[in-house]
Amino acid sequence: SLVAPDRLRFDFTNPEAVTTAQLQEIEAGVNRKILENYSLNIVFKPLQQAMAEGAMALFGEKYGETVRTITMGGETPFSYELCGGTHVGETGDIGTFLITSESSVGAGLRRIEAVTGREAYQLIHRRFNLLNQTAGLLDTNPDQIVEKTRGVLEQLDGARKSISSLRRELIAQEFKLLLENVPLVDGVAVLTAILPEADGESLREMADRFRQKYQSGVILLASVYDGRPLLIAAVTEDLVARGLHAGELVKYAAQPLGGSGGGRPTLAQAGG
Repeated sequence: SLVAPDRLRFDFTNPEAVTTAQLQEIEAGVNRKILENYSLNIVFKPLQQAMAEGAMALFGEKYGETVRTITMGGETPFSYELCGGTHVGETGDIGTFLITSESSVGAGLRRIEAVTGREAYQLIHRRFNLLNQTAGLLDTNPDQIVEKTRGVLEQLDGARKSISSLRRELIAQEFKLLLENVPLVDGVAVLTAILPEADGESLREMADRFRQKYQSGVILLASVYDGRPLLIAAVTEDLVARGLHAGELVKYAAQPLGGSGGGRPTLAQAGG
């Protein structure tokens, strides 16, 4: 943990992450105590007396016989601690408390980081400027950013689906032309083709269409989808009976790509 004039880092044991709602509750509670502007009461007293009165001590910290105690909250203090550091005179001197992050730092150990005072103000100022800039880019006001962003994302999702649908149609048309002009080698239909941006499902559908049309044939299709090479091989039953294996075929074809794959004798897939 760390306590500095303008920031803090607090490590504590907890089996799970602190939720957003809990963080908001913590932040609101601290700021409420700041706004109430309680005075700090500093008293030096024997360690045993302070501990008997319920003062909070840091685990692993070594204390002398006489300790410096701090209470906040008037006659019914909400905080009573052993502390040797320098502190503000009133809680209002802290200004503002903002939690900046909550994270895991080990098994069952969580960390909250926060800023206060001038640093908190500067953080608010930076984020307010960012909010205004984002609102300007979205051509809306800051209060409508979430709704506007949701609408833009929905439009983007719809556009992506339309593009994907059109791409599949174009690939299907291209494959239809290929399927109508498959060369025969000793009576066996042999088709190899590269269909850029076709996904694995599309390639498998094309391989099935090939096997439905040709009683004896072998097909090897290649694509690059999401930056990754894909290969699909399919072999008709008669050629499997003669020793041809789609898994071995696609595995061999994937070697130059540094990939691997496999599958059934009639249908197999590989990637790079």
